[in-house]
Amino acid sequence: MNFFSFIPPGIYQAVYTYTLFALCMAMVVRNIHSEGNKLLYQPVRIPLLAILLTLVLALYAGMRAHSGLFGDTGMYAHYYNNIDSAYALIDETEWLWKNFILYCKFIGLNAQQFFIIDDLLYFGLMLICCWRLFPRNTWIAILFCFISFSCFTYGTNGIRNGLACSMVMAAMSLVVEEDWRRYVGLLLLLPAMAIHKSTSLPIAACFAAVFLIKEPKYAIGFWVASIFISLLVGNAVGEFFADLGFDDRMESYFEGQGNTEEMQKFSSTGFRWDFLLYSAMPVVMTWYVTVKRDFRDRAFNIIAITYILSNAFWVMVIRAAYSNRFAYLSWFLYPIVIAYPLLRFRIWDDQDRKTALILLAYAGFTLFMSLL
Repeated sequence: MNFFSFIPPGIYQAVYTYTLFALCMAMVVRNIHSEGNKLLYQPVRIPLLAILLTLVLALYAGMRAHSGLFGDTGMYAHYYNNIDSAYALIDETEWLWKNFILYCKFIGLNAQQFFIIDDLLYFGLMLICCWRLFPRNTWIAILFCFISFSCFTYGTNGIRNGLACSMVMAAMSLVVEEDWRRYVGLLLLLPAMAIHKSTSLPIAACFAAVFLIKEPKYAIGFWVASIFISLLVGNAVGEFFADLGFDDRMESYFEGQGNTEEMQKFSSTGFRWDFLLYSAMPVVMTWYVTVKRDFRDRAFNIIAITYILSNAFWVMVIRAAYSNRFAYLSWFLYPIVIAYPLLRFRIWDDQDRKTALILLAYAGFTLFMSLL
């Protein structure tokens, strides 16, 4: 039974966005006039509203029509319906994804049920991350995640990449611990590559953040340098990464720069200053709290450095067709980098109000982009 079949596919994403925006506005109205920082001292409790919202959104996304309006959904549905249960997986590098599909097929799930399970994992792993990192404010943190610019897209279009990145998020909520759980988290990062091997980028960045780069200022310096590298020798760097086999599609994306028909499917080409400005906000937040305000927090440093290093890679391949696919390898951490200082550090005396205003701007950007 499809509870959402009455919603036309053409407005499906808009309904999602407007609903999340309304929930964000409710939080904004509640805190906009506060002159304190009560959010930092909320009691720890089971986030029932966040759990309920996660379940509803997973069902909503999973019950979408198998339409071209949802990107690769139709392709995945066709693949699922026609896959051979004896499909050979021995040589598959992304074996976990293929086995996940085969298992769902083996137990008799249809394509729609498969999408529901996928989205339960996609949204649910984000909830686990927020629940662990923000036990006092899981509701607000999950709003930051679910209203993110790319959240709906990677729950309905790039579902393999989205699921793999959600696995990285959940694992990183353990990596930031200082005891044995750190090593459990590091091990749990690895299965994400068996779903989508491109997650090797944020995973490598996470390992660097844990063992090599302790101070965000060095990652910020590298990010700034990556802009100049991209402006000067961007294509050469992109071709180098393509030759490494980091993502099988990267080479075709760079070749697509000369394909007019192919590039018409992409909003614009060349150096994406608009995407760069959007990506810079977590970098600016990291600089403000760690350099200007000198806050010291190991967990935030790991998360922020992982984002910045991953995003620096995207900056260097920014000219590739569909470079937003590579941007998501850092963007999935975007809401966590923004929300963590707001919900864990005492930055301002009227922090409740500023948190509300930042959430309003964050949600407003997604709404604006959906209108475009």
